Amino acid sequence: MPESEALALRGGNQSRTRAHNERLVITLLHRNGALSRAEIASRSGLSAQAVSVLTRKLEAEGLILGGEPVRGRVGQPSIPFRLNPDGASFIGVQVGRRSAQVVRGDMTGRIRDKVARSYAHPEPELVAEFVMDAVAVIAARGDLRPATGIGIAIPSEMWNWAGLIGLPEARMQGWRDMRLAERIAAETGLPVYTRNDATAACGAELMFGRADLPADFLHLYFGYFVGGGLVLDHRLYDGPTGNAGSIGSMPIGWQGRPRQLIELASIHALEQSLPDGRVLTDEGGWDMPAPLLDRWLAQAAGSAAHAIAACCAVLDVAAVVIDGWMPATVRASLAGRIEAALPGFDFSGMRRPQVIEGTLGRAARSIGAAAIPFGAHFLVDQAELVPAGAG
Repeated sequence: MPESEALALRGGNQSRTRAHNERLVITLLHRNGALSRAEIASRSGLSAQAVSVLTRKLEAEGLILGGEPVRGRVGQPSIPFRLNPDGASFIGVQVGRRSAQVVRGDMTGRIRDKVARSYAHPEPELVAEFVMDAVAVIAARGDLRPATGIGIAIPSEMWNWAGLIGLPEARMQGWRDMRLAERIAAETGLPVYTRNDATAACGAELMFGRADLPADFLHLYFGYFVGGGLVLDHRLYDGPTGNAGSIGSMPIGWQGRPRQLIELASIHALEQSLPDGRVLTDEGGWDMPAPLLDRWLAQAAGSAAHAIAACCAVLDVAAVVIDGWMPATVRASLAGRIEAALPGFDFSGMRRPQVIEGTLGRAARSIGAAAIPFGAHFLVDQAELVPAGAG
């Protein structure tokens, strides 16, 4: 993904840091697109000789591809290098309150294979059975290299949402002791990583979405339940328990009791208002009477703007990214309404953030799940990103 501002990475020239430096080169190509050896050396601080050795090794392993030589005015032609989409693959598991997906992603964030299932309620063992079967199917088919690892994007503490989902608490308790990651790891022998689903959606936008994102932003994902993610200094911030940016749980109103954003701005609230009991997806069910959709958009935008203003009292973010599993036209209307609502709040002593539309929609959480092992195995820690020319 092209970077939003010029960033450089610093590497070492000693042989003991070679594995780190290989990650460094891959990270630069991931963030910038095609780069010549000279550009890699300039941005990384590595010597020209070290870069030459690294690019030859990575190209031989099939992780990067060299392009056609580009002739300049002087000197030898330069060869631009880019990531090989087929160089490695990753499995992403996305579990939600209404659907689950297992995908196979490549090094560019593209989904190359998918198995999906929708359901009325997330019955623990039924969902787990589907996931285990789908992982086996995805891992066995296709012409990509074997998966390097598996990422899971799943709501935190699924068992706590029985009331809103409409299931008795006893039927949701199976999620408490599910140990889904351990079961998948035992079955596949692959490393498995877990992340909150809304945080994973935020990570997907950061890694594979818009190129113009600022260093610090809040990400709101409107799914069956609304959730959020947080990026600080170009780095996805999970927090100690993985729930940083959990804006859906923010109390923003009082109607005889505290109310959370999740009750007012989630697609669940819209679905509950429909008279025919239909189930909404990003592709279907949205052909509803205009007043119903308008009423939800007004409530969701107003309550989201309230939560954003409260966040800005604590977090100095430049932007808020709005995405979700809804048609692009609905997302655009929601983002526009949130932007229009923000001036109604007093931002004295705070910075009012820019409102930006996300780009990944329903795929965000699945892409974010597959991105977790990609980052774990091939990218340097984002804390090592520094402004170009610094250090």
